Amino acid sequence: MLSLLGPGFRTAQGVSRREMIRIGGLSMGGVGLNHLLSQPASAASATSSHGPGFGRAKRAIVLYLSGGHPQHDMFDPKPDAPAEIRGEFGTIETSVPTLRFGEHCPLSAKLMNQMALVRSMNHTHNDHGRGSYWMFTGYMYPGSVPDVNSMSRQDMPHMGSCLAKIAPGSGPMFPFIIVPHRMDVAGGRRAGQFAGMLGPKFDPMLTGGNPNEDNFRLDHIPLVPNEDPGVIRRRLGLVDQLNQQVDYLRDQALSQSLKDNQVKALDVVGSEAVRKAVDLSVVDSVVREKYGRNLFGQSVLLGRRLLQAGTRLVQCNWQRAQGKNGFAWDTHWNNFSALKEELIPAFDQAFYALMTDLAQTGELAETLVVVASEFGRSPKVTLKNGGREHWPELYNVLLAGAGIQGGQVYGASDRLGAYPAENPVGPADFVATIYHMLGIDPHTELRDPQDRPFQLTKGNPFPLQMT
Repeated sequence: MLSLLGPGFRTAQGVSRREMIRIGGLSMGGVGLNHLLSQPASAASATSSHGPGFGRAKRAIVLYLSGGHPQHDMFDPKPDAPAEIRGEFGTIETSVPTLRFGEHCPLSAKLMNQMALVRSMNHTHNDHGRGSYWMFTGYMYPGSVPDVNSMSRQDMPHMGSCLAKIAPGSGPMFPFIIVPHRMDVAGGRRAGQFAGMLGPKFDPMLTGGNPNEDNFRLDHIPLVPNEDPGVIRRRLGLVDQLNQQVDYLRDQALSQSLKDNQVKALDVVGSEAVRKAVDLSVVDSVVREKYGRNLFGQSVLLGRRLLQAGTRLVQCNWQRAQGKNGFAWDTHWNNFSALKEELIPAFDQAFYALMTDLAQTGELAETLVVVASEFGRSPKVTLKNGGREHWPELYNVLLAGAGIQGGQVYGASDRLGAYPAENPVGPADFVATIYHMLGIDPHTELRDPQDRPFQLTKGNPFPLQMT
């Protein structure tokens, strides 16, 4: 039974008062149903003054390769560098004759004529937490390395949370979703992944679980995804019963938001599009195999379905739990065997499946696809353990869709792949580009809890060529 409201009260349908409170207050990894849609559906106005590409994307999906993917072994190989720099891999042609990728990226190489490659990303934070914070918020983390593992409401908000506040869209779906989990450390929650100073109202939904399970569905959404819509609509009768409990709820912090948003909250989980999106058990096995039967591949598939259901920004995080090494892309050791066996192939397959699916349905024209991480890997291989170390001084990001001209490279690295040689850009510019493509002026001002203004980011969008 739907578990939704306080002791001693039963409805005609056999639902207790404690269960009814949970209709409005149930949290989805930080997002309560009661406030999901109490946001204006207006978007920032798009004008030609914002430059090429402004507002071309209706939605965005970020494939986040947590740990830091290696520029030398994937998208910026250096075949003429010394062996301790170029590594063990050869190179292959891409669909752009003048560009080559690492040999284990054959599917991504086919897509080069559909995407832009930025080879001059750089910043100064050499740890995962602060590097990711910068990439998610557009702001340098002001505290120490230990501090960044203690998320607080003083943090700058993730760009997805700002999007949820400014332009969440008009449909019933959550505007900002992280699939499947946050990237945390034992005993701590890394800053920059939630709404921070914007408050819990704009936190992301976390899908949780393991999307690679055969019968994966978001059972923690309080209505089973494939339940009969008639049953869901009948439960709207609970709204009237809830209104009868105003005296009981008057002292509850959520009472006003329940009053304002209870019907919309049920509409979220009552939406057929939402129920279909979150139930991978009904997806054809051929489609699931296309994305790769592994945690990341199925996370990307779920992310793609969430976009179809109306989510504006989905971030698919590569989890450390995937693979025998358990270090995600943080290849301090076994760099080449891990890349070859469990990292690059799974990414390559999922990325290719996502891009080809979006292109076949025509959605790529209005969907921004991003591949990123918090930094790159060191030019020199650590000989004692065959690893590459953290390297924020240079890394790559990929962007595609939403009118971005394929086949272009912005920026360049030096001959060793260590530092930018042309057009250096940083996390603030990266975040500004995503805002820009989604039709939001990156320099828009919001207010913190003390009513002090702050800009979404102080960076500037990459000057990419558009079709």
